[in-house]
Amino acid sequence: MQKKIFPIILTIALLISSLVSFFYIYNLQGNAKVINYAGVVRGATQRLVKQELNGQQNDSLVEKIDGILKELQTGEGDVGLTRLNSDAFQELIVEMQREWKDLKEEIYLVRAGEGAEILFDDSETFFALADRTVAAAEQYSEKRVRSAAVSLLILNFAFIILVILIYIYNARQAERQRELEKAEDENRKKKEQLSRQEENLQAPMNDISELMYITDIENYDLLFLNQAGMEIFHVDSLEGKKCYRVLQGKDAPCEFCTTPILREGENYTWEHDNPITGRHYILKDRLLEWNGRPARMEIAFDTTKAEQEKLFLKFTLEAEKLVTDCVSMLYQQKDIIKTSAQVLEKFGSFLHADRVYIIDIKEDRMYARLEWCADGIISHRERLQGIPVSLIERWIPYFNRKECVIIQNVNQLGDTNTAEYRLLREHAITSLVAAPLEKGGTLLGCLVVDNPPAGQIVSIASQLQTLCYFLLLARSNAQSQKELSRLSYFDTLTSFYNRNRYIEDTNAMTHTDSPAGIVYLDVNGLKDINDQYGHEFGDTVLVECARRMKQVFEGADFYRIGGDEFVIICPGIEKDVFHSKLRELRAQFQKEPHYRAAIGSRWTETVSSLKEIIAEADARMYEDKKEFYRQNPVSQRYRHHSDEVLHLADPGILMEEIQQNRFEVYLQPKVSSSDRMAVGAEALIRYRSKSDTLMLPGNFLPLLEENESISLIDFYVFEFVCVKLKDWINQGKQAFPVSVNFSISSLIQSSFVEHLTGICTKYDISPEYLEIEVTEKIHDVEGLDIKSLITNLHNAGFAVAIDDFGTEYANLALLSEIDFDVLKLDKSMIDNIAVNPKTKTIVGLISGVCHDLGVHMVAEGIETEEQFMTLRSCGVDSVQGFLFSKPVPMKEYEERFLKTTDSEK
Repeated sequence: MQKKIFPIILTIALLISSLVSFFYIYNLQGNAKVINYAGVVRGATQRLVKQELNGQQNDSLVEKIDGILKELQTGEGDVGLTRLNSDAFQELIVEMQREWKDLKEEIYLVRAGEGAEILFDDSETFFALADRTVAAAEQYSEKRVRSAAVSLLILNFAFIILVILIYIYNARQAERQRELEKAEDENRKKKEQLSRQEENLQAPMNDISELMYITDIENYDLLFLNQAGMEIFHVDSLEGKKCYRVLQGKDAPCEFCTTPILREGENYTWEHDNPITGRHYILKDRLLEWNGRPARMEIAFDTTKAEQEKLFLKFTLEAEKLVTDCVSMLYQQKDIIKTSAQVLEKFGSFLHADRVYIIDIKEDRMYARLEWCADGIISHRERLQGIPVSLIERWIPYFNRKECVIIQNVNQLGDTNTAEYRLLREHAITSLVAAPLEKGGTLLGCLVVDNPPAGQIVSIASQLQTLCYFLLLARSNAQSQKELSRLSYFDTLTSFYNRNRYIEDTNAMTHTDSPAGIVYLDVNGLKDINDQYGHEFGDTVLVECARRMKQVFEGADFYRIGGDEFVIICPGIEKDVFHSKLRELRAQFQKEPHYRAAIGSRWTETVSSLKEIIAEADARMYEDKKEFYRQNPVSQRYRHHSDEVLHLADPGILMEEIQQNRFEVYLQPKVSSSDRMAVGAEALIRYRSKSDTLMLPGNFLPLLEENESISLIDFYVFEFVCVKLKDWINQGKQAFPVSVNFSISSLIQSSFVEHLTGICTKYDISPEYLEIEVTEKIHDVEGLDIKSLITNLHNAGFAVAIDDFGTEYANLALLSEIDFDVLKLDKSMIDNIAVNPKTKTIVGLISGVCHDLGVHMVAEGIETEEQFMTLRSCGVDSVQGFLFSKPVPMKEYEERFLKTTDSEK
């Protein structure tokens, strides 16, 4: 190469010199041409002046001189002149153009007949100017010639210097080349030695099964990759390969590269998931020298299986904790919809899924009830409404077996389950897990997770099933609470507010300056209607009466505070409007004999004490009620009693009648709903009058209550039952517990419990055989600490039952506030249970609450097989009614229902 450089330089120098010379020659030729044409202008002008002076006109020559002068100034024209870059020349050309312009005007004057002297004089001036212009052009050209000569001389001198420098450089390069060749020879020998060492070292490195490689720490060249690595990463040659591209599939050095933190003589251990192999490795790195280059060695130990087990265990523990947290949220929930949505969000975020949603199944259609979507994921809830269940027909057998449906890759459904595949693809689902929401063998819906991470699809099934169970439980509890709340404040028959709500509202209504109207209404003759036509017809009467009240006082607050008592509160109503509606209401209850009512009212301009106003309305209603019974003496209700029992109002006579055994105790058996076997009885009182007429308690107990002498009957029945229980036990007969009713007059006695225990002690009867029945009205009795009373009864060993539950209002607050043992559901709740799904639902809810609270539930007044089967399906524990036995005399009860303990064995 060095031998060829001199001819190349000389050739280049010759070419450059030739080009420079050509450039200068070309420019000098152009300058010469300019000088020539400047002279041409002088000569042509001289010839033109002569011709004009001789009368010969030559316009073509004038035009030619015009063109030459212009081209001399601009360098543009037909002659091909260049423009001289000489300021002196250009100034003279401009001056010549001005003189030429004047000269042309003189020529035109001569042609017009003027004298030629001025033309001659001006032409001489122009010729002298032209000579100066030619001289200026010649001077510029001579200067350019000298400049070209100097430039060529400098160029040639530069080439000579360059040749000398190149020669010196080549001499030095030759010396260095000799030194490099010597060093290369030594390096070759050393490299051969290292290569042999490398081959000896690589043999055992290739034999190990772990991945091992060596890379240059400066340029990331992959220097070595053992046989295991070559096979794992499918590499044939390492030439030109970068470690980050081969081992990590990256286009740039890894951001987690450990080279900057490595220290000489120390190992560095770390962990990494390789994106190419999909495996988890523990890596050991160390700095070393490889073939004379600073390098990093790394050995990778595959710990994928152990890591997967560790991650699975961690995920399982975290998932179980998550489920526990979700269960806790559901247990404490106050708003089931809001809490369920929070649970879906918590679960979906934990799983890193796209969507989590609850599907309800109703009438073979699917409806998305709740949905959670991850950030950036479009909601499909509106599109998941009314979809036929047949599209997921393949899922149903799994759900029936209480198993989850797991789809790891939707594309695999394309050929075998086309409809299901289209449904899932339309909703951007690539994988999913679905768990059934099932209760009592009925599929209610499913919980679905869309597109969870691939590694978690199978492992989340058990958590989903657990979550489904508690979601259903929470939903059921919420429905129960909602229904119980409704029952606590609404009368199920009329949909009016009940006594609970009445007490709360009246206590909350304080002083107000706005007007209010109060209506107190009592349905007349309801007891007679129930006795003559049955309770179902009586309920119809109540419903119709409620409808008429709503129709007249639209927008008012309506309360059913007793079996046949109603209160209407009309806040903000004007006096004339109130009385107008009151007249209309009275007219509504005078049309038909079955729909009669006693009505009392009170309107006030301001309210200072609502209870006093209601009391006034109640008093007016009472007067109206008395007028009704004066006109209807046939009725035996409301302070009107048969002449045969009026004498019982005297306590002395009552005591005599008791001693003469005029009062007879009947027993009505209680039957187990599971096997129809007798499990107890209720004691009921009858009165045999002097005319030998057996009278029911409704005919004489109200009179005794009015005279506050009913306690004599209460304790008489209780003592009579104790005597019988003692006799049965002594005779070896099976003694069932017997329940005894007590009036409020008895319950409020300070020594009530002591009186009962004294009787039990007298006859040596354990209180466990006795059940004390109290009416649900005791909750509102002033001066009675019902909680303390029940506690004392329990401490004495008695069981306590709520009697006639549902007759007036469903006081569910009693169940939460007081520890009762038995709840007796009244006949009015039973009559239409077989045909009224609403009543069945209510009874089922009450039964569920009783079971949860450990309260034994008894249903009274069972008359048909349909009623019994319905109640049994609702979970009622025991029943009593005419279907099994009416109340019977003591002797008949003993013969039919008591067995000896030996026969029982």
